[in-house]
Amino acid sequence: TGSELVVLIAWRSAQVAALASALMIAISLFVRARLWREERLRDSVIATWRPLLARIALEQGDPPALPKPRRRELPHLMEEWNAIHDALKGEAAARLNELAPRFGFDVTARRALHAGNISDRILAIRTLGNLRDASSWKDLQEQLVSENALVSFYAAAALVSIDAPRAMPSIMRELSERETWPAEAMARLLTDAGADISREPIRALMLSLAADKVPPLLPWLAHVDAVLASEVAVELLSRYPDHEGVVAAALPVVQDPAELGRLARYADSPSARVREHFAETCGRLGALEQEALLVRLMGDRVWWVRYRAAQGLLKLKGMTDARLLAVRANLTDRYASDMLDQAVAEAGVP
Repeated sequence: TGSELVVLIAWRSAQVAALASALMIAISLFVRARLWREERLRDSVIATWRPLLARIALEQGDPPALPKPRRRELPHLMEEWNAIHDALKGEAAARLNELAPRFGFDVTARRALHAGNISDRILAIRTLGNLRDASSWKDLQEQLVSENALVSFYAAAALVSIDAPRAMPSIMRELSERETWPAEAMARLLTDAGADISREPIRALMLSLAADKVPPLLPWLAHVDAVLASEVAVELLSRYPDHEGVVAAALPVVQDPAELGRLARYADSPSARVREHFAETCGRLGALEQEALLVRLMGDRVWWVRYRAAQGLLKLKGMTDARLLAVRANLTDRYASDMLDQAVAEAGVP
């Protein structure tokens, strides 16, 4: 009957649901058990091998007797080898490199270079870079153009370790599309490459880009090398004086107070964003000569421009409490007065 069919369907559905729930629980328990075993294995490798690897790296003479690692331990041992290697240079790193072929790290890393698992691929790239394995150059260049930002960054670091002058042109070409590369890590990479090797390729790259590609990269460059970023920003302001994106990105990067005279034109920019960044730059680099400009910008129609101008006024070199009181007494614009009062209150100026 119809009612019996409904009951049967409901019963079968409940059985399927119960079976699916049991299967999910079983899979979850299996995954957790596997992760627990891997964590125990990793802890065991660290406890056994970290002191041995450190001793090999830091002590001269014949290496101590070493246990034979099991196959399952090799990925964790390779990770530990890389972690210690990353903290060392010179002879200590060379001693670690002498140990690597004994465990087949070079062969294992080359095999894993094209692994689907990103973590395995990054470990392989780091290993080949630390080994300075020139035979993997072509494969590492392929990883440099990977869609994954971390894979491409570690490939860049490995190429620099192997041959920095040869690597730099490829890295600079890739960098124009890679503003997502971690800036602090990239700064260390360029330091390792050497300023004489990295600065001019970076300068050439930045000055060769189309104007629209410059704004995302200038803050990145300022984090990597503030002096170079300032030099590049000044040059770009000369080339693209009316490009809003370039100007807005370049002004916060300029470090030379002597440029403020040339930049004064931006106090009258039609772009509120440019006027805001100009006000911030005046406060960061300026002295009492910029007082009049900042007082004028405190009366701007845009709140953020007024705010940055008031903050900048307080930061000017040579500004004193007495002079600040005189500026406040001479203000006739109510919005400027209110903004200066707010900036003074936030700064805790008496």
